[in-house]
Amino acid sequence: MKKITVLLLATLPVFSGFSQSSKVVNAINYLKDYNSTKDPESLQKAKENIDLASENADTKDKAKTQVIKGQVYMTIYEANKKIQEDKLMSVADPNKRTFAALQNTPTTELGIAYQAYTKGKALDEKSNYTAELRNMANISIYYDNTGRSFYNAKKYQEALAAFESAYEITNTDTTLLYFCATSADLAKDYPKAVNYYKKMLAIKQGQGATYSSLMNVYLAMKDTVSGMDILKKGRQSYPNDINLVISETNYFLRVNKSQEAINNLNIAIQAKPTDANLYLVRGNIYDNLANPKDASGKDIEKPKDYSNLLGLAETDYKKAIELKLDYFDALYNLGVLYNNQGVELNKQADKITDQKKYEAANTLATAQFANALPVLEKALELNPKDRNTMIALRQIYMRMQLTDKLKAINDKLKS
Repeated sequence: MKKITVLLLATLPVFSGFSQSSKVVNAINYLKDYNSTKDPESLQKAKENIDLASENADTKDKAKTQVIKGQVYMTIYEANKKIQEDKLMSVADPNKRTFAALQNTPTTELGIAYQAYTKGKALDEKSNYTAELRNMANISIYYDNTGRSFYNAKKYQEALAAFESAYEITNTDTTLLYFCATSADLAKDYPKAVNYYKKMLAIKQGQGATYSSLMNVYLAMKDTVSGMDILKKGRQSYPNDINLVISETNYFLRVNKSQEAINNLNIAIQAKPTDANLYLVRGNIYDNLANPKDASGKDIEKPKDYSNLLGLAETDYKKAIELKLDYFDALYNLGVLYNNQGVELNKQADKITDQKKYEAANTLATAQFANALPVLEKALELNPKDRNTMIALRQIYMRMQLTDKLKAINDKLKS
């Protein structure tokens, strides 16, 4: 009896190892059967067998076990994706159908497959599974496509997670690095955005635009010091980059550094002379300089170069409209500029006691209201529901005693 007992104890580990090795073989056979028949039960059996083998001490650290596990779990992901695609057959657009299926398919199995392949690669000292391990690239592609589907749907947090997984696999793909950065930025995950934008800067990816993006992230984090520091470095590295010039201009506008903003806009306009928006912004600065307000928003004394500043603003607004005939903002600003000039001239006229001089001054004021009228009417034509434009026109109709138009605009304001 003793001999029998000893013999059984000695053979138990060998039998256990053989049993678990057979689980790997079973998984291979069930996977082959699934690939030929698409029988879900075969795929489930493949999973059950490889799970047992990958948890057993005798087989879990074998390259073959991990590579087969990677194959099984990647196949499970693909099968789940196919199920989602089939559910969406009523969607006519194939791209929309594919993107929706990607969003609806969990990536859990992809993650398990990647971990298994990674472990298998480390264990494959003799490179016996080089061909099979190339599937890792397909995992990256699946994550990438999933990220793009979420990105297009403006689900940036989900997109970020997928892009990060794809980037972890490749670690060199600059397109994925860009998507990681922008997804984090748009998802307001600012620490990650900073990390990825810095990675882009380290390899000089995106040039000036990356500096601009990183600066904006710092500003969103209320870290003005870091934002201005990165902007300064960007301007030093790319002094002629128009994106950085505009980013710096926006900063100057935020902190009311009007002259610095104008200097930058002059550079930007020289580089992009047909950009209507640049003229609008510069015109608006001149307009604000001509009509300063205190902290509470009340008008304060006009500057000595008031007329000159108004002329510069008018020129820029007109140029913006010339470049973009349907530019509502430029039309509205120009119309308001004329209207405000008329109001200012009226104020001056009211202080004049000499009748002839009063009439002359009043005529100048009326001329400005007349200038404003067609411009604001064109603005309202482009944006019929804008109440500010309607209110400005109502004031002009009242001043010019245009009764019919006044009634029409009042009716419109009430509706």
